[in-house]
Amino acid sequence: MAVELDDLDVRIVESLLRDGRAPAAQIAEQIGLSRPAVADRIEKLERQGVIRGTTAVVEPRAFGKAITAFVAARGPTLNAIARKRFRELMAGDEIREVHSVAGDDCYFIKVRTDSIPSLNALLMKLAAAPLSLTTRTTIVMHTHCEKVGGIVLGEAGP
Repeated sequence: MAVELDDLDVRIVESLLRDGRAPAAQIAEQIGLSRPAVADRIEKLERQGVIRGTTAVVEPRAFGKAITAFVAARGPTLNAIARKRFRELMAGDEIREVHSVAGDDCYFIKVRTDSIPSLNALLMKLAAAPLSLTTRTTIVMHTHCEKVGGIVLGEAGP
């Protein structure tokens, strides 16, 4: 759902992408609006779903998550029991993102675990009934760039 954003809304969102904890007064000073006007716009952007929330960005290794992997999974259409099990697995702490994708695979899953054995345990759960998914896993050796918060506004397309 595309939402009409004026220049001030875009500047507010850009500021929040840089620092999600920036107070409305600071943003107001940066863009030349009053603090109440900025607060009202932020509230409107939240209601419209433009801003889905704010979060702290933490170093995964600080929490023992030394392994990052991407899992491409495919398999049969999930019945009600399998969908329930899939949702339970996806709610787990090790699963960071899940995407339904076009092409040979059904799902593309970003995983962070503490070890290769725990990654293997997760893969075995995906392969076991009732899911019975076939997986192909790519383990990240080094992350060069990881953008959090969705998008970078004003970034040129390919």
